[in-house]
Amino acid sequence: LMSHLQDNIQHADISTQILYNRTVVQLGLAAFKRGYIQECQSTLNEIFSSQRPKELLAQGTQRYSQTSPEQEALEKRRLLPFHMHVNVDLLETVYLVSCMLIELPLLASLSTDEEKRKAISRPFRRLLEQADRQTFMGSPESARDHIMQASKAMRTGDWEKARDLILSMKLWSLLDDSKTITERLAK
Repeated sequence: LMSHLQDNIQHADISTQILYNRTVVQLGLAAFKRGYIQECQSTLNEIFSSQRPKELLAQGTQRYSQTSPEQEALEKRRLLPFHMHVNVDLLETVYLVSCMLIELPLLASLSTDEEKRKAISRPFRRLLEQADRQTFMGSPESARDHIMQASKAMRTGDWEKARDLILSMKLWSLLDDSKTITERLAK
């Protein structure tokens, strides 16, 4: 923080940017594990607002990019081996749960539509609006579905259903000391 690296990282070489992004993601995950939901959300927001977290973490490339074959080969050489990947699904789950815990009380406390438009997390709000537009929502299949259904339940005041949906996700077992984390989430 004292070096103000976060302000100048876009001017660094690409390998340094990748290392920075991977560090930021680990800090966000650590904040979530310790129960610092606000810090987790604000840390991971930078990665997930771009809608290309795999590319930012050097775990994938854009599918339909307009790059030359040389540029594409260079990007593929930059990719990290699979054993060094960070689970992006777990990161997205942590991010969306953090957003849910921050945004829903905020939405409930605001009175006018103008105030409600000021989103803290645009990706979460976009997913919530998509879920609201669906006429029928079946049983949740993905972590994202679990979180959106939990958000809907939370907005109607059914916090027990929301808690059960969030805790029923299998991804929590990937975290160290998952029992403590899920207990903290339930509270």
